Amino acid sequence: MRKIQVISSPDSLNAALETWFVQNELFGGSPYSFGVNPAQLGNEPVIYLELNQINVDLIRHIKSLGNRVVLYHMGGEKLDKDISAYAECDLVIRNYYFPSIINDSEFGKKVLWAPNGFRTGVGPRDKSVLKKSSQRQSLSAFLGWINNSASYNNERASFAGPAAACGENLYVMPSNGFAGGYNVGLYSAIMEDSIFAPCPSGNNPETIRLYDALELGCIPISLPHDFLVSKAALASHGSVPFPLLESWSELPQFLIEMKEKLISNPNEILELQQRCIEWWLNFKIGMQKKIADCIDDL
Repeated sequence: MRKIQVISSPDSLNAALETWFVQNELFGGSPYSFGVNPAQLGNEPVIYLELNQINVDLIRHIKSLGNRVVLYHMGGEKLDKDISAYAECDLVIRNYYFPSIINDSEFGKKVLWAPNGFRTGVGPRDKSVLKKSSQRQSLSAFLGWINNSASYNNERASFAGPAAACGENLYVMPSNGFAGGYNVGLYSAIMEDSIFAPCPSGNNPETIRLYDALELGCIPISLPHDFLVSKAALASHGSVPFPLLESWSELPQFLIEMKEKLISNPNEILELQQRCIEWWLNFKIGMQKKIADCIDDL
């Protein structure tokens, strides 16, 4: 992918947790810039990254200079942000999968989903040095806000009871809020020493935890949400290879079975881990190409 400018604000880049992933995995290392310098734009499209209120005046200014605008819109997991500015952009790439937006004729079907990705510092990880399942001490781990009353379909509440029932098969470290309680070093160390990582919904079914787990070589566990099975979202480069439970009530028994399998047939667990690692690597490559192709078509 050719490198083009990603214009943003200090507020957005300071608040976003996944800026390395966006810059390097999605946009091929394109540099971040503050403000618009017409002399540096040339005829290339401009990527405008926004986490907060979309700056319509900035979009119009860039277009007045003769450049196409690619809006990379982060956040909006509850679909509570004003997205009317999408209509003024040439391409919109947004986190969180809502078919109603992707297919909205008002936006001319120019809205593309992209994953929010892993937290900066959790990754990037070289797949060659990730611990194999046989080298990991914990069967599974969950670090995070287990009592999030605003979670999608109250999923954290439905996860809490089964999580407690898992006993020693699930290492739990609850925190007091989103991204609160544990620094990235401790979080990463525990996750990369765990084979499985349950990923219950946060404010949205799509959580940063899922991408953290994949980047750290864990095998995620989730419920079968739309973004996981849609070809317009995470299944765009092949079906997800990790386990999807119908209910979190299945988790205790599932982990018992995985523990038994780890003893009786450890290669099966290792093969599942390797499938997840390879699938995630190929997904990232495919996603970057898909975005590059969409930008090249402008």
